[in-house]
Amino acid sequence: SHLVLLGAGVGTPAVMLASYGMVRATASFCNEYKNAIFAKVAQRVLKNVASQVFRHLHELDISYHLTRQTGAISRLVDRGTRGINFVF
Repeated sequence: SHLVLLGAGVGTPAVMLASYGMVRATASFCNEYKNAIFAKVAQRVLKNVASQVFRHLHELDISYHLTRQTGAISRLVDRGTRGINFVF
Protein backbone atom coordinates (compact mmCIF):
# COMPACT_ATOMS: atom_id res chain seq x y z
CA SER A 1 0.00 0.00 0.00
CA HIS A 2 2.93 2.30 0.59
CA LEU A 3 4.07 1.92 -3.06
CA VAL A 4 0.60 2.80 -4.34
CA LEU A 5 0.67 6.11 -2.46
CA LEU A 6 4.07 6.98 -3.90
CA GLY A 7 2.85 6.22 -7.44
CA ALA A 8 -0.20 8.46 -7.00
CA GLY A 9 1.94 11.36 -5.83
CA VAL A 10 4.16 11.31 -8.92
CA GLY A 11 1.30 11.89 -11.37
CA THR A 12 -0.29 14.76 -9.43
CA PRO A 13 2.17 17.54 -10.47
CA ALA A 14 1.89 16.51 -14.12
CA VAL A 15 -1.93 16.51 -13.96
CA MET A 16 -1.91 19.90 -12.23
CA LEU A 17 0.48 21.33 -14.83
CA ALA A 18 -1.62 19.99 -17.71
CA SER A 19 -4.80 21.35 -16.10
CA TYR A 20 -3.17 24.75 -15.63
CA GLY A 21 -2.15 24.79 -19.30
CA MET A 22 -5.67 23.92 -20.43
CA VAL A 23 -7.22 26.61 -18.23
CA ARG A 24 -4.76 29.23 -19.54
CA ALA A 25 -5.42 28.24 -23.16
CA THR A 26 -9.19 28.38 -22.61
CA ALA A 27 -8.94 31.80 -20.95
CA SER A 28 -6.81 33.10 -23.81
CA PHE A 29 -9.29 31.78 -26.40
CA CYS A 30 -12.23 33.37 -24.57
CA ASN A 31 -10.43 36.72 -24.38
CA GLU A 32 -9.66 36.68 -28.12
CA TYR A 33 -13.26 35.73 -28.91
CA LYS A 34 -14.53 38.62 -26.76
CA ASN A 35 -12.20 41.04 -28.55
CA ALA A 36 -13.41 39.85 -31.95
CA ILE A 37 -17.07 40.34 -30.99
CA PHE A 38 -16.51 43.78 -29.47
CA ALA A 39 -14.44 44.92 -32.48
CA LYS A 40 -17.48 44.40 -34.71
CA VAL A 41 -19.73 46.22 -32.25
CA ALA A 42 -17.28 49.12 -31.84
CA GLN A 43 -16.93 49.55 -35.61
CA ARG A 44 -20.69 49.62 -36.06
CA VAL A 45 -21.11 52.18 -33.27
CA LEU A 46 -18.37 54.41 -34.67
CA LYS A 47 -19.91 54.26 -38.15
CA ASN A 48 -23.36 55.17 -36.83
CA VAL A 49 -22.10 58.01 -34.65
CA ALA A 50 -19.92 59.41 -37.44
CA SER A 51 -22.82 59.44 -39.90
CA GLN A 52 -25.11 61.09 -37.31
CA VAL A 53 -22.53 63.80 -36.59
CA PHE A 54 -21.93 64.37 -40.31
CA ARG A 55 -25.68 64.62 -40.96
CA HIS A 56 -26.14 66.97 -37.99
CA LEU A 57 -23.33 69.27 -39.12
CA HIS A 58 -24.86 69.51 -42.59
CA GLU A 59 -28.27 70.33 -41.19
CA LEU A 60 -26.95 73.28 -39.17
CA ASP A 61 -27.60 76.76 -40.45
CA ILE A 62 -24.90 78.39 -42.57
CA SER A 63 -24.52 81.18 -40.01
CA TYR A 64 -23.33 78.59 -37.47
CA HIS A 65 -20.54 77.49 -39.78
CA LEU A 66 -19.58 81.06 -40.68
CA THR A 67 -19.14 82.03 -37.04
CA ARG A 68 -17.15 78.94 -36.01
CA GLN A 69 -13.61 77.95 -36.72
CA THR A 70 -13.43 74.81 -38.83
CA GLY A 71 -10.50 73.46 -36.84
CA ALA A 72 -12.44 73.71 -33.57
CA ILE A 73 -15.31 71.62 -34.95
CA SER A 74 -12.85 69.09 -36.36
CA ARG A 75 -11.11 68.80 -32.97
CA LEU A 76 -14.43 68.27 -31.20
CA VAL A 77 -15.42 65.50 -33.60
CA ASP A 78 -12.00 63.88 -33.26
CA ARG A 79 -12.15 64.09 -29.46
CA GLY A 80 -15.58 62.45 -29.47
CA THR A 81 -14.35 59.66 -31.73
CA ARG A 82 -11.39 58.99 -29.45
CA GLY A 83 -13.75 58.90 -26.48
CA ILE A 84 -15.89 56.25 -28.15
CA ASN A 85 -12.78 54.24 -29.01
CA PHE A 86 -11.71 54.43 -25.37
CA VAL A 87 -15.04 53.00 -24.20
CA PHE A 88 -14.78 50.05 -26.57
